[in-house]
Amino acid sequence: MARISSYNVDTSVQKTDKLLGSNLNGDTRNFTVDGVREYFNQDSSAGAADELNYQYYTDTTNTVGAMSTNTGSAPAFSDISTLKIHEKANGLEVSVSDFFNEFINKDIVIVDSTNLNNYGVYTVTTVAADGSNSGLYDLTLTHKSSNGTLVNERFYSLLLFSGAQDKEFVHVQNSSASSWTVNHNLNKFPAVTVKLSSGAIGTAGVAYNSKNQLTVSLSGANTGTAYLN
Repeated sequence: MARISSYNVDTSVQKTDKLLGSNLNGDTRNFTVDGVREYFNQDSSAGAADELNYQYYTDTTNTVGAMSTNTGSAPAFSDISTLKIHEKANGLEVSVSDFFNEFINKDIVIVDSTNLNNYGVYTVTTVAADGSNSGLYDLTLTHKSSNGTLVNERFYSLLLFSGAQDKEFVHVQNSSASSWTVNHNLNKFPAVTVKLSSGAIGTAGVAYNSKNQLTVSLSGANTGTAYLN
């Protein structure tokens, strides 16, 4: 057998192409490119840091890497209001339950690992341990948008919906005042840029009353617009 380095490089990789390697027992085996791709799609240890992969089951099961919903068999993504997931995502050896709290008041997406057209986008309102099943956690969801249904025993990725995390708000001040109260409900302390009705643009004095309200202070009474991001 010739040295592997002497073989030509395949510049047109196909999913049915085979890779030569060894399995866990040291036996020489062929691995298809599609098989390797499917493994990475299902295994959380090989994915992005904020991506968790789970296998969906129509019935609740206390199994590592399992998830279920409140709806039973083959639910539409739009019908899901509770997601029950194991503290260990598929492929992980440690609990990531502390990370679940990062989902609270944020948008997540649940998406089919093999078909991105099957997905659901939700806001997570609460995260709580299942009192009856140690190792399982319930995520309470508010549906925002979706397409398709879940399929029993298929793998899905759960991750923060990055396209929706950096929320913005525009406040229009129609009545002339030197102090503008802005109720933005962004649940954060946003940066503020002010554009006066005269066309002048700049920053102003900002007092953060809470994560959902702030006060803009100007040197004199003005109308205009405050941009929050």
